[in-house]
Amino acid sequence: MNDDEISADVSALSLRDLRLRPGIALQTRRLVEGATKKESLFLAAIEGKGVMVGPVGPEGAKTELEEGEVCMVRGFTGQHEFSFLSRVLQTFEKPFVYALLLYPEKVDARLVRQSMRIKTSISAVMTLPDKTNPEMKTDHNVMLIDLSVSGAMIRSDSSPPVVGCPLSLRFDVVFEDALVELNLPGVMCHNSSDRGKDEFFIGLAFKNLSRQDKLILHYLTHSRA
Repeated sequence: MNDDEISADVSALSLRDLRLRPGIALQTRRLVEGATKKESLFLAAIEGKGVMVGPVGPEGAKTELEEGEVCMVRGFTGQHEFSFLSRVLQTFEKPFVYALLLYPEKVDARLVRQSMRIKTSISAVMTLPDKTNPEMKTDHNVMLIDLSVSGAMIRSDSSPPVVGCPLSLRFDVVFEDALVELNLPGVMCHNSSDRGKDEFFIGLAFKNLSRQDKLILHYLTHSRA
C-alpha cells in the first residue's frame, strides 16, 4: 500500500463535496432482478435537482435505464469511492443520449487516497543503487503511468528492486509554460509483473520532496484531473 492509500469508514457526504468532473466513469445498475452493471459517464449535475449520466463504449446508444425505476450508482473520483441510490426522472435521446437522475440528498463515500491521482504516459528515468556496488547508481528507462503528490506507478522492462529500496524518478513536465525537470526521491513500495510479458509495474512513494516539487505535483494532478 502506498503512503497516499488509506483505509477509512464510509461517511455520508453531499454530491457537491465530491467535486465530480464531467467524464468520470460510473457504474449504474437497475434495482430489478437480473439487472447487470452498466458502464456510464457522469455528465453534469444541478444541485438539488438532477444528475445527468450517459452511456459509454460501443453500446453507447442507450443508457439501459427507464423512467421511474430506481438504480444504484457507483464511482471513483480519484480520492473517494462513492455510491448512491437514485430514481430515474427522465431519459433523453436528443441532443444526445442521457438519463436524468434525482439528485441524492447524501452519498456514501470512502476516502481511499489522501491525494488526487491521475493517469499519465510520460517517459522517465528511475535511478537505483547498483546491485553489485551500492555506492554506484544505475539508470533505467521507465514509463510513468500514474502520478499523485504522494507517489507514482511506473512500468519497467527491468527487474524491480526490493521493497524499501531508495530510488529517484526523473522526468520533464510543463509548468507555467516552461519545461521543468523533476527529480523526485522515493522508495519502492510494491511491484507486480504482467504475465506473458517482460514488464513490471512498480509502485513508489515519494519522500522528502521540496516545497517546489510538491507545488508542481499538486498543479499537475489537479489541472489534468
